[in-house]
Amino acid sequence: MRILSLSHRLADPLIDNHHIFNAPVVADYEAIVVDVEGVSKTIQDAVSATEQHLTYADLPVVNGEPVDGVAGITETLQRRSEEFSRALERGATVIVFAHAPARISGVAGFQGLERYFFLPAPAGMSWDSATLRGGAGSTFAIAEPDHPTVDLLESYRRDLLYRCYFDDRAPGFAGNARVIARSEGGMPIGVEFSVLNGRVIFLPPPKEAGARWVVQKESKALITVFRALLGHADETAPRWTSDVDIPGLTDLESNRDLQQLAVDRATSELDEASEAANELARVREVLWRAGDLGLQPAVARCAELLGFTTTPDTEQPLLVDGDHQIHYVVAAAEEAVDMTPHYRLRARLDGLIERRSEVARGLIVANGQRLTRPEERQREIMPALAVAAESVGYGVVTARSLFAAALAVLDGLSEETKAVIRTRLLNVDGVIEFDDLLKTSSADVVDPPEEAIEEPEPSAAADPVTAEG
Repeated sequence: MRILSLSHRLADPLIDNHHIFNAPVVADYEAIVVDVEGVSKTIQDAVSATEQHLTYADLPVVNGEPVDGVAGITETLQRRSEEFSRALERGATVIVFAHAPARISGVAGFQGLERYFFLPAPAGMSWDSATLRGGAGSTFAIAEPDHPTVDLLESYRRDLLYRCYFDDRAPGFAGNARVIARSEGGMPIGVEFSVLNGRVIFLPPPKEAGARWVVQKESKALITVFRALLGHADETAPRWTSDVDIPGLTDLESNRDLQQLAVDRATSELDEASEAANELARVREVLWRAGDLGLQPAVARCAELLGFTTTPDTEQPLLVDGDHQIHYVVAAAEEAVDMTPHYRLRARLDGLIERRSEVARGLIVANGQRLTRPEERQREIMPALAVAAESVGYGVVTARSLFAAALAVLDGLSEETKAVIRTRLLNVDGVIEFDDLLKTSSADVVDPPEEAIEEPEPSAAADPVTAEG
């Protein structure tokens, strides 16, 4: 477990101290600490250019549009907001040192930026002045003695100064809040909320945040708090524990390690077997899948069996055979495939002509009547699509034909026949079929001629001349 602390200085090898701009991806952490006043100040400094800030990748942060070598404030803050949401979706815990809501001014393209812009709230709530009210005080009472954060609050009780409190009459508060601490007047100043799949805990901050005597105690307390909240035990035992002998433990640990090796080996073999089975099963998916994300990988796998190489680009997929390329689109329908893929392919080929002055080979793979058994399919493409392919000059192949060719490869189709199939896909305009090639290929293996069959020599007992003599 590592802890990310934003604008709140802590001191421990398990804690990564950063600000809102130079932090790694927030969603990579499950334990996060945020001082919202420090975040606001960092943003304001970047806006006014009173201090130069860099991203984690050492890009300068500017109050404008991001360009090569420069990160924009707005783009970075929007990304941080998404990262906090993803962290909470994964079950992270965020401890917020609370301050009253306020606006951050001057951010280009992000007018009226609220101080809590990055933090999701429970449904029906928001972290604004209707929920959080400005106010200050230094004394408090614990409302939930068993809450893990109580030890953290006690670590700086003498130096606590709350800057805001929650309005417990605000809409949604009663149904979402778990009050940890209250001011002497009963106002909630330490509150936990369930947000997405994680939790957000608001706490009053130390008055002298960053002071050495506070940092040491606070850091140790925070580590203990996060371990309790996230269900982590102490992660490392002292070195001397390995010197304490327990009879029989060494043998048990050796056996455990051997069993773990066996499990790891079996898991690796299972993964390899699953991958091989999935790769082969994908060939069958060409008969029923629809859409680029479903049908296209199945088409690519069949094409690879025929000797093409394919590209991982789902928007501009290619089949490559040596120096030749085919730009293809896929289409599927429960009835006959209509003219829709024609327009998609034409737009793509016309774009290549416009951008590169290049006339490219086009192909449509049509999975018509995709929910009908292959042998019962009668009308897989509309006649207009076949006419368009012939007149414009590109190929159309049905998913059923492509599957039959791939199946023949798995059954031992010759390299010569595979080459002929690739040539047809590269050159034939209109509907492309392979039935003649596949039937010829299956007829290649015939019984040997009768004259080639050697008859066994007759024995002496069966020879009439010998018997008569």
